[in-house]
Amino acid sequence: MKMSSIKDFLFNRKFGLFKISDFLVFALVIIFSFLLYSKEAQSIKAERATNRLIVEISVPNLDPDVANQINVSDRIIDKDGNNIFEITEKIEKPAEHPTIDKDGNIKVTKHPKLVSLFLNLRTVNPQKYENGIKYNWQVVKIGGSLIWETKYSRFVGLVRNISEEEK
Repeated sequence: MKMSSIKDFLFNRKFGLFKISDFLVFALVIIFSFLLYSKEAQSIKAERATNRLIVEISVPNLDPDVANQINVSDRIIDKDGNNIFEITEKIEKPAEHPTIDKDGNIKVTKHPKLVSLFLNLRTVNPQKYENGIKYNWQVVKIGGSLIWETKYSRFVGLVRNISEEEK
């Protein structure tokens, strides 16, 4: 195909009122606008995510051997092994369960073996809380019982609170 026939095709051939070159310029303007818009949306999202989030969870009725495997500075990982949260605080208390005394009253007593953990987790990277925090296939929200994983353990914990870390 000769160069003159390509020029003729692009600049002289018409479809209705427009030349093919008009369509190409229009397509380039649309693509450029989309790229500019997506870049702006990314920068706005990055500006918003300046704080790390603190997630407070309770892990009831754990075997003490399992509880001993969960430590401060352990990382909570996702299904791909990426670090998502870091454990910043761990409080261990004896688990409580209901019992009935000799008069038939329900009492709360300490379990002879099991323990409960209260953990504070901090996001590894700054995030903005918008309708939950995505973690694996789950969404972290207050009141949700979720499966949490470290490198060596897996446990179910109830989300008690979510807040932004103070600077």
